[in-house]
Amino acid sequence: MKKFVGAAVAALGFVAMSAAAGSASAVVTMPEIALACDVGQVTGATACSGWYKGNLLNNENWDKQVQALTDMGFDTTGLTWQLVDQTKIGRIGDHDYDFDALLNGETWIAIHRGNGGIKGSEGTGFFKLNADNLDLITLSLKGGSDAVLYSTGSISSAVPEPSTWGMMIVGFGLAGAAMRRRREAPALA
Repeated sequence: MKKFVGAAVAALGFVAMSAAAGSASAVVTMPEIALACDVGQVTGATACSGWYKGNLLNNENWDKQVQALTDMGFDTTGLTWQLVDQTKIGRIGDHDYDFDALLNGETWIAIHRGNGGIKGSEGTGFFKLNADNLDLITLSLKGGSDAVLYSTGSISSAVPEPSTWGMMIVGFGLAGAAMRRRREAPALA
């Protein structure tokens, strides 16, 4: 039992340090704007930022993604590129994107687009949506490429917050300890 408690405390400490490290953010120099974003460019959008020059939807530009989202008021605590990368999809048809889950409530996405026939307009745009069982997102511009989902309603990029992980680890440990104690109890009687 002492080993379990020590492991649980260590896990919680790691989770707390990870959360603290993820919340400290320095201001990042963003690329210049290639094309002005407009909420009318994406289905259901209520706010946008970008189109920043270049493809920012990769690990090398994670700090720029975090900065763009933070500037728009999104809390990126606990989010990593490895988690967001799992949501990456390509466009279907000429202008549509279909994520694996229905999008509901406050939803945060980013889309990379090529130049779409307008030289020098390639970039990455970040959008906040108010989604209501949204299945397809439509980009009204030409040249759409990849898109990622940061958060939608209660589904936050398929990963719990760090504090939730800590609680889950402790809960599983306590449940395991209780089951073990139950099995040992008849042997002592």
